Amino acid sequence: MKRGAGATALMLLSLAIVSGVRGEPPPASQRAKSARVQFALTFDRKLHPDPFTGRVIVYLDTDLKSEPRLGYSWTTRRPVFGHDVTNWKPGEPITIQPATGYPHDLADLPPGRYVAQAVMHTNPDVPHSGDAPGNLYSKPVEFELADTDAAEPTTVALKIRRRVKKEEKSLDTPTMKSIKYRSPLLSTFHGRDIFLRAVVELPKEYAEQAERRFPAVYVIPGFGGDHLQTAVLAGMMLRNPKTPFVRVSLDATCPLGHHTFADSANNGPYGTALVEELIPWLEKEYRLISEASARLLTGHSSGGWSTLWLQISYPDTFGGTWSTSPDPVTFADFTGVNLYDPNTNFYTDAEGEPRPIMRQNGRVILLLRDFVRMEDAIGPGGQMHSFEAVFSPRGPNGRPRPLFDRQTGAIDAETVQAWRKKYDIVEKLRREWPTLGPKLKGKITVIMGEEDNFYLAGAAHRLKDALAELGSDARVIIEPGKDHGSIMMTKPFQAIMSEMCEKFLAAHPQASENDDHP
Repeated sequence: MKRGAGATALMLLSLAIVSGVRGEPPPASQRAKSARVQFALTFDRKLHPDPFTGRVIVYLDTDLKSEPRLGYSWTTRRPVFGHDVTNWKPGEPITIQPATGYPHDLADLPPGRYVAQAVMHTNPDVPHSGDAPGNLYSKPVEFELADTDAAEPTTVALKIRRRVKKEEKSLDTPTMKSIKYRSPLLSTFHGRDIFLRAVVELPKEYAEQAERRFPAVYVIPGFGGDHLQTAVLAGMMLRNPKTPFVRVSLDATCPLGHHTFADSANNGPYGTALVEELIPWLEKEYRLISEASARLLTGHSSGGWSTLWLQISYPDTFGGTWSTSPDPVTFADFTGVNLYDPNTNFYTDAEGEPRPIMRQNGRVILLLRDFVRMEDAIGPGGQMHSFEAVFSPRGPNGRPRPLFDRQTGAIDAETVQAWRKKYDIVEKLRREWPTLGPKLKGKITVIMGEEDNFYLAGAAHRLKDALAELGSDARVIIEPGKDHGSIMMTKPFQAIMSEMCEKFLAAHPQASENDDHP
């Protein structure tokens, strides 16, 4: 579930502490009052000559030396406001008072000195954010919000005249190759070119043994990570193999968040594109062994869910998964929320207490209502949006059908049934076990921390119990006292690469002879 600037930062993010937790929205009487500030926006024709339809995000900060659009994370409580515009023409001034805001409405912005910055989300290929490549933005502008009501709201002029540098980052060395593969399946689905990206890391034996073919481990990052960050992290974690592997670090980023390599009504056929397009191309291009026993999977967080999903959805394609801290593997425990209970509210428990979404050392540091409100202010591509984009049907407005009412927390039963029917991993295993059981023998390892920061252990326990009832030999290892990040320091996590080697060599004993005789 992670979110951050890099793979290491993603792990550290789950350890951040915020000063306070507030989950209840302001009373209706407060929300109805007028805001004391408004934003007058224009954008430069030279940067965007056509009318713009989309999301404008206004970031605020009390650190007057900051650039508010940068460094925003889940545990940041700096004010942010979103406003959708239609057919906004270059050079045309518009004045807005955004209705969608976090951690409170614009009308409830406390008095004080602020710096404001506007962002136009113009990049259609990535989630909404303040630093997405190609996005347009204004310089930071200071303003003061007085402690008393004025006849007219303070107007802050934000002129959008800058562009985030758009560059195709890569990791290209003699042993690392950045891949950008156009997917015919995804391009047809979206009606424009869609690319799958990866970093392929070759072992030293690849150049030394020109006729040799190699096994591959496919590594999928968590939410907010990409193939470049994952390649660096995988190089640190999957070290010293007993036999050489090609490491393929995949990018799961899409406009609506993390596509999890699951075929969906909103993101398109990402799972099929991986299995039927990218992997066959990689196997031809990089001398990879085209057998299930030589295709292994690992991933963390959303990547953990992705790899487990791929293994059970394509059991004849992959030879095993080591899935760590996966996102909810059953919606009977969706970060602590039982979506199948008709009396459940997404925001509050049975006693009316606000539900948490993030904790650290036993202390709640983020509530579900706040989390959702923040993501809604920034726009599509957040973690909750990502879940809905993968699991939900497409709604009549062309967008993923919401799981719950954003104001009340009331859960939509019809949407839940759609999630349950197709994407609940525990129920899929129970339903299809007569067919899947023999194909998954020896292929599933799940590693989870009992104190997971995002309350994912409950679903893992349900998975463990279900697999035991089915007579599976799958391993679901739940480590006491470990959380979303510290699970990486445990013996089961650090044994992943050696276990992969053992599994591959058991199916390909001749490979060890190649290791002895280069």
